[in-house]
Amino acid sequence: MTKLQTLGFASCLGGPMRSCGYAAELLREDLVLQPLHDSGLQLQWHILQPDNRGSKDNQLYRLNRQASRLTRNWTRARRPFLVIGGDHSCAMGTWPGVLQALPETEDLGLIWIDAHMDAHTFETSPSGNIHGMPVSALLGKADSRLSALYPADRFIKPQHLIQIGIRSYEQEEYALLQEAGVRIIFADQITHLAQTLQAAIAQLSRTCSLIGISIDLDFIDPADAPGVETPAPDGLRADELMSALRSIKRDARICGLEISEYNPENDQDNKTLDLIKAIIEAFYGDSRPNKSLGSCTSGINGMSVPR
Repeated sequence: MTKLQTLGFASCLGGPMRSCGYAAELLREDLVLQPLHDSGLQLQWHILQPDNRGSKDNQLYRLNRQASRLTRNWTRARRPFLVIGGDHSCAMGTWPGVLQALPETEDLGLIWIDAHMDAHTFETSPSGNIHGMPVSALLGKADSRLSALYPADRFIKPQHLIQIGIRSYEQEEYALLQEAGVRIIFADQITHLAQTLQAAIAQLSRTCSLIGISIDLDFIDPADAPGVETPAPDGLRADELMSALRSIKRDARICGLEISEYNPENDQDNKTLDLIKAIIEAFYGDSRPNKSLGSCTSGINGMSVPR
């Protein structure tokens, strides 16, 4: 059985609602209740929670710092990992740790699969919600308040970030990414997601020693993923994402997978929760044909590891 280091952010400090902070614990509990083994995969959980001291900004910084220590250690040990958010501000904890683990001469590539650009700063954000800002921080384009939430001194180079599936954004964040030179693949430009994802891997592999994948569940059409924080219509279907993930799952350069923005209050009959399990199994589980999407017979087991 393959043991997969799994980091759970029990927080929604960066979003407008509290419920997405329950995602990791709900998933862990669901897997304990249904400990099936078809995929040969066991999640070893490390759940991080805010310590509730000081301001929200201070809490989020400390949470990001804790997370980055874990992903740094796993990356140094060459142990693939899984991250379950919380809101997408969790990316400011996940990927700085990977960057810190790499020698100065090596680079991280990041594939950002999302309906949104998440490239605001506090100066441009219409909502002030931090889950709309992590890309700016990761690129080193943050304002002073946002920079204070980022737990590292290394950043992702703009040419090493590729966004896929964008269909909802504001002009200010688009201008930031354009000026930086980030490649953006809009949802309506995708004709075959597996080919798009494979091409992104190939592009980043030319200059990056490791590649991460960050998935916001609102990338998927609300018909398949209703339980998200900020749904956007006209997304790609879940089976397209499953096929695309299976097509790149054996690439040794991929160091980790991040899944964020599950909101159980908006879910319908655990449809999105089951989808999270299907995503994990598609990418990290044993290859087995004809798995039913979102089935409660997902072959994943769960166990907790003390913090």
